[in-house]
Order: sequence, then C-alpha cells, then structure tokens
Amino acid sequence: MPIDSVQRSIHIRRKKNAVVFQNIARLWDLGRKAHSHQDILDGLHPWNAPITLRFENLLPRLLALCGIICIVPVFFQASHFWAQLCFLAGLMMIFWAYISYEQDDPIEEVIEFLERESIAKKYQLAFGRQPQHISIPMNQLHFIAHLKRLFPAFSRGSLSNDISTYASSVWEDENGRQHQVLLFQYHYVDEIKARGKDGEEIKLKEVHKDLWGIFVFDVEIQGIAVSSMNTAFYYPYSFPWHSSDIQINQRLKFYGSDEMQTARLMSPGFVLRLADFFAQRQGDLMFHPSSNLLCFLGPQDLFKASSKAEKIEDISALRGHLRTFKLIALENLQKDLTIFLK
Repeated sequence: MPIDSVQRSIHIRRKKNAVVFQNIARLWDLGRKAHSHQDILDGLHPWNAPITLRFENLLPRLLALCGIICIVPVFFQASHFWAQLCFLAGLMMIFWAYISYEQDDPIEEVIEFLERESIAKKYQLAFGRQPQHISIPMNQLHFIAHLKRLFPAFSRGSLSNDISTYASSVWEDENGRQHQVLLFQYHYVDEIKARGKDGEEIKLKEVHKDLWGIFVFDVEIQGIAVSSMNTAFYYPYSFPWHSSDIQINQRLKFYGSDEMQTARLMSPGFVLRLADFFAQRQGDLMFHPSSNLLCFLGPQDLFKASSKAEKIEDISALRGHLRTFKLIALENLQKDLTIFLK
C-alpha cells in the first residue's frame, strides 16, 4: 500500500536524522571536555556508532515538488473548484515540507565550534583573554581600547572600527626566549556618501573591511613604524626616514618618532632584518615610542585554516580536516617575527 510506504519512509527518515542529532550532541560534548587537540582527534576515532553528519531531506523535497505541481493548475483555471482545491493542497504540502526540512545549521555550528577549539588547543591560543604579563587585569573593553589608542593605524573606518576577535598566547624562539603576544582581527566600516542634486549628502553604502595582526609585549625596540602598503603615518611617527638601498626604499616606507634615535637605530643590518620580515607579506609594523609594545597589522587572515573539505558529511571527514588543517599565515608570522626579534 502506498500509505504504508510513506509511513515507512517517514519512520526511516526520523531514525536517520535522530542519529545525526545524537552525533551533533556528542560532538558538542567532546569539544567541551577535550583538554588538547589530540583529545579531540582521539574522541573522533573510533566513533563506535553511525558516522553520518548529513540530514535526510529527500521526503521534504519530494513533498515540496508535489506541492508546486498541485499549485500550477490554478494559474490556468482559477475559477475551477478542483484547481482551487489542488492549490490549497499544494500550499499545505509546501508548508509541511518547509517545517519538516532539517537545515544544516546545527551541523555547521558544531563543526565551526570544533575547528575553533582545535585551533585554540593546537596553537595554544586563549581566545578572549588578556596576555599573562598583565599584572593587574583590566576590563576587557578598556584593555582593547587602550591598545588601540597607542597606534594611529587603528583610526580606520569613518563609521566604526573594532577589534572583534582576539587571542593571547606565548611564543618561544629557538633560544628559549618567550614572547607574550595578542593576536587579533580588526574590523572597520567606511561609509560612502555622495551629494544629491540639492547638495545634500546621500549615503550610498557601507564598506566592511578586515585586517589581522598581533601585539607583542616587552619589546626593546621603540619609536619606529615600517609599512609595505604605503601607509601614511602621523604622530607619533612624524619623521620619515630613507634607506641608502634604493630597492628597499621602493618596497618599504620608514617613519620614526625621534630623528636622532631613528638614525641610530636604522643600521644596515637592522634594515635588512626588516626587509627580510616583509619579504613575503604586506602590512604595517609599529613599535610604540615608550610602551615597549610592537604591533603588526596586515591583510592576511591569521585565523584561516589552510584547507577544508568541500562538505563534511561524516565523522571521518571531520577528523581528517581537524587532523590536517594548518594556520599557514599564523605559522609564517610566528617564525619570521621570532627570528626578527632574536
């Protein structure tokens, strides 16, 4: 009987989707309880249960298709009773298909959560936390606002700007020297306006942009700014400086807060170290004149994973992604910056 087949299909769909929801719940629990990146990987294998992470939505799709087919006759014979009846039946089918369709949002949310937890544990990143060197912890908002006020690069955005994501960590160079760092994502919004016929300003659109960077604390170098993006610096980096190397001058722009101090600091060896640091990246490198604080800001996404499966539909694919992903931009920045600061 057709009705028995439909009931059986509904029952099978419910069982399959219940398994997916159970897997999602297990993944959330795994991410919360894991103490290391390896704990997450070990929790994903062996799974000892069905590994699917894909909702069964064939029935709602067929129901929606049938509903659309039932609606069509009303456009040709709107006054006909059977056409109107089919129209109502079609609407009911589409509505039922809509409320029974399982969205992929819960799957995407738990994958994003596990990826974030894996990034934090693999790279020892404490998201939303201040560096350990802060002896008297400040309010988080005040702390971020204080860091932004120290550098002119954070004045971008005619409408708004904010450090939306940040994470503290400790980097160690080959000699065992540790550096307290704060990685961040800087988001700013520019408002584009034009003048109308009456001379009134008309808002055309908002342009959202992102930059990524790092603060490094307790740095000995002070009072210079270097840019590979032709950034025009102003106070406190008020004095331009030029290298004797023409090629370096073409690639990098140098500024200092004190002419004499900048001239003493910018030895040929130091300039070459700066050139090596900027060899494979774009951005602005700033050393505060008095706070022993370094800031680098550039367009490369430091939190972006190197690769991701086109569509993760089971636990095996998820584990493969979490096992092999890398933050290449972050790894390169860490390597080059620790070499530069040696």
